[in-house]
Amino acid sequence: MTEEKTEVGFPFPRRAFLRGAAFAAVAGPGWLGSRAVAASGTAVEAASAQVPEWIAPGKLRWVWALWEPFALYRRGGYGAGIGDGHATGHWVRRWYDRMHGGEILDKLAAAGVNLVTTHFYKGFGLKAEAEEMARAADFTRRAHARGIRVLGYHQFSTVVYETMLDEVPNLEEWIQRGPDGSLKTYGSASWRWSACPTHDDFIAYLKRVVDRCLLEADMDGVEFDGTSYECWCPRCTELFCEYLAKNNSDPLDRFGLPHFRHVRIPPVRDARDPLWQEWSRFRIDVMGRRLREMREYVHRKKPGAAMVTYEDCARLWRKDRTRLLPDAGDYLDMAVAESHEMPQVLNGQLVTKIRHLKEGTAIGQIALSTDWITTVSGKIELPNNAKPVELDMAECLACGGHVCTATWALRSGDRRDGSAFFEQPEFHAALKRYMGFSRDHEALYVGSRPCANIWVYHDPWSLAFDHDTAYNSVLGMEQALLGRIAYRVAKPAHLSDLGSRDVLIVASQTCLSDEICAAIGAAAARGCGVLVTGPTAAYDQDFRERDADPLAAVKTHPRVRYLQKCPGRTPQPDYSAGKWMRATMPAASAGILKIVRGLAGEGLAAELEGGDALQPLTFVDVYRQGQGSTAHVIWYGDGEPKDLRLRVAPWAATGTATLHSPHLAGPMALSRGDDGWIALPTTFGRYAAVHFAG
Repeated sequence: MTEEKTEVGFPFPRRAFLRGAAFAAVAGPGWLGSRAVAASGTAVEAASAQVPEWIAPGKLRWVWALWEPFALYRRGGYGAGIGDGHATGHWVRRWYDRMHGGEILDKLAAAGVNLVTTHFYKGFGLKAEAEEMARAADFTRRAHARGIRVLGYHQFSTVVYETMLDEVPNLEEWIQRGPDGSLKTYGSASWRWSACPTHDDFIAYLKRVVDRCLLEADMDGVEFDGTSYECWCPRCTELFCEYLAKNNSDPLDRFGLPHFRHVRIPPVRDARDPLWQEWSRFRIDVMGRRLREMREYVHRKKPGAAMVTYEDCARLWRKDRTRLLPDAGDYLDMAVAESHEMPQVLNGQLVTKIRHLKEGTAIGQIALSTDWITTVSGKIELPNNAKPVELDMAECLACGGHVCTATWALRSGDRRDGSAFFEQPEFHAALKRYMGFSRDHEALYVGSRPCANIWVYHDPWSLAFDHDTAYNSVLGMEQALLGRIAYRVAKPAHLSDLGSRDVLIVASQTCLSDEICAAIGAAAARGCGVLVTGPTAAYDQDFRERDADPLAAVKTHPRVRYLQKCPGRTPQPDYSAGKWMRATMPAASAGILKIVRGLAGEGLAAELEGGDALQPLTFVDVYRQGQGSTAHVIWYGDGEPKDLRLRVAPWAATGTATLHSPHLAGPMALSRGDDGWIALPTTFGRYAAVHFAG
């Protein structure tokens, strides 16, 4: 096969992903919009920009089917796929071989699974991984025979030099460098070097791997992991200086420099340093360009194949918010949403991956959530009962029908007999219950378009540069809403569409551009209710303090409420100590809900009553389908969900109401009271989908 060499360039303005293609990617009237937008400045045929038709709400049910080749377990002595990390035991080969066998595939297909991710390229190289690639191709053939699509796992950056040097003698030339010139590695794994995406030869090599995956192994898509980039090599320094010159015509004004010819990449994070800020934007441009290029290549090589990789979403377990990927959906076909937030109630607080799924909806993409259950100390473990795995799958469905996922299914746990975790009776029953329900009730999700009219604004630069203030405030607002009121994540693209039915929450988003401030003001002028809190817009998009409040006039509008202190902000002692943020219900949650309800002039799309007054342990959302609408309710507590009442606005749903649940033998008719409220039965279990026929 012929290698394709490409030249990386950076013609995009630094804020390109806040307009053009990025706006169009999420600005459609529904969840998915057109989803057929080419990257700004890139000559991509319209057909190649189409998301494959098989990727749609409610259509996909996924498990992890080994994204590590056996060699990685042996070389590293540890494996994420092994429940307790012991990857060197003699029993591991039995488990690994069995996970590729027909019996496992039969059980998965019978449970309703129709999509898996399996190993293909981990960075050992085409030569070293040839045997395992052949095994993956055989696995794919047998999965297809059972109606299961297969994504081929690919490492985007890390390479194992001990084998790759056999193929690429000059491998060191591809590798990212630290500030001191040292080779960048994957954490402490010194044998895994990290390749730099600016190197055309490296990208050409990845394309050869993609060829083998799609054309020889006949896989249905490429799933890229390891989309990491932070390089201080001379090439990146030169490209960064060129980028600075192209995007900053007056360097004296902001940088105090006459030119950028001698600039070096800042060695450490400093959100106040304008060079570090531009370094963040430069990295986004590099990754966006390369991933859009790979997406176009995947589509061209095999029409109908998918490009799957990470969305850029703030994570609780990341100390600082360093944005790396575009705030858009035009570089991928399905968004991987990795988190450490498998749903659970931890120390009385609700932990949920809802925010990751809503991020996918906000950028117009289906999300495939790979998440892990985390203890108070931060240790990742396998669940010890079926509740968290049922809630995990329920959240995928309740957010409009994202990929129903079971990351845990094929792990070994503490068994040494070659069995999969999902084969334990309790977990097998949970997998069949939810995957089977999803399979049998696709009509509740296909074509889902979100109805929620409460929006929580996620500003990219506020979250990137002032994470401590901006994300803590957003997190608390979302925590207060998710158990009571249906809400959505708002991106810059959404602001121009908000009107009298909507409420926009701008919670201490400190680093707003003039354009965003104007868009908020215009939304208020159209009748959108707006809640502004704290030091919102105290700085511009470059974290420079303003001398006047650009929202001063907006705050006087009758449809706008301004609170000097953000009621969503919560104490975060772990974060202050250098750990992670915790999902915490703000003490002022009742006040937040009261203000939101007061601003919702045309009513709330969906709301829920019942449960504990402070931490209700519930979730509610509502979506339209082609025929009717569906409201979704989750119960995170123990025992039966008592005294829960649902209300959906007439403009969001009409007609007769029928409740469906994986925990019921069949549908159940419901009736609305004169006040519009529907009493939910105590027997619906952990998840209920209430369908409205009109």
